[in-house]
Amino acid sequence: MTTNDILQIPQVPAYDAGNLQNDLHIGFGTDLSKRLGELRWTDETHATKRFPDVVDQPLGEYLLAFAAEDEAYVIAQKSEYVRRRQQKDAERDVLWKEIKKTVDTFATLSIFPEKQQKALVMQPVMQKYKIDPDGGIEAQTVATEQWLQEQERSEACQAAARELGIYDSIQQLKALNAEVRQLTLDHNDENAQKALAALKTARQESDRTFKALMLVLNAMALTAADNTVYTDLIKSLQQTIKYYRQLAEQRRKKNAAAREKSKEEKSKKKSDSTPTPTPDGGSSDDGGDGSDDGGSSDGGDTPTPTPTPDPSGGGDE
Repeated sequence: MTTNDILQIPQVPAYDAGNLQNDLHIGFGTDLSKRLGELRWTDETHATKRFPDVVDQPLGEYLLAFAAEDEAYVIAQKSEYVRRRQQKDAERDVLWKEIKKTVDTFATLSIFPEKQQKALVMQPVMQKYKIDPDGGIEAQTVATEQWLQEQERSEACQAAARELGIYDSIQQLKALNAEVRQLTLDHNDENAQKALAALKTARQESDRTFKALMLVLNAMALTAADNTVYTDLIKSLQQTIKYYRQLAEQRRKKNAAAREKSKEEKSKKKSDSTPTPTPDGGSSDDGGDGSDDGGSSDGGDTPTPTPTPDPSGGGDE
């Protein structure tokens, strides 16, 4: 065999799937496992293996490792309840503070005697339950639920809420509080951390067995007397790898664009809030802080559906 012949033998390109975000990593493994499973056997009855043991063994190890990762991913997805609970809890805090501020403000405004009277009906009931947004989530949930129950039982409090224009806000608070309670029941932080740790371990094992399989395949393609048996498998792997490289690059560019846009908006906000000097040395504006959290999406919080590789290999890189 000449050097040129060796160079023409298909090889699986070096690829570190460990750099993929979780959802893409699962998509990659799902597509790869499906194709490996199809090519592993010579017939539908799975009676005869296509490859010798030196290849079939690492292939089987990868399939088992990815199956474990897939299972860990499903469990870790449930920890999404934790993130959602934090989000709903934050929304609940904002709404509660707005409701309380409205009641407390009208309770001091004697120029609006009717509204002041209504606020003074609601205020002691609200104070009774000591709802603290900075306290524990579960304690806040219970206290809010108890206050809402008394609020609903009291016709005077219901009338007061309508008079102060906060009746709808209280109904929204009730719905948010119920969501937080359900999310707390569905999952807890300790389980979430365990699930994420298990997923990380499973991913590492999946990546290790994938790399081992690629090394064996490339070696066998170069040394086997009949390397054509590996051609379809290697070409399929080439296409899958190419496709997920493209997906990862698209996401990288999208995230970079989002970060750049966030920086521009933050810069513009600061520029707009800069005081304009006046002849007497003062300023024509109060010089707001123009702060912004500058956050941007990382593309893996919400898992996306598993992509399916384009039969053509996903286009040019």
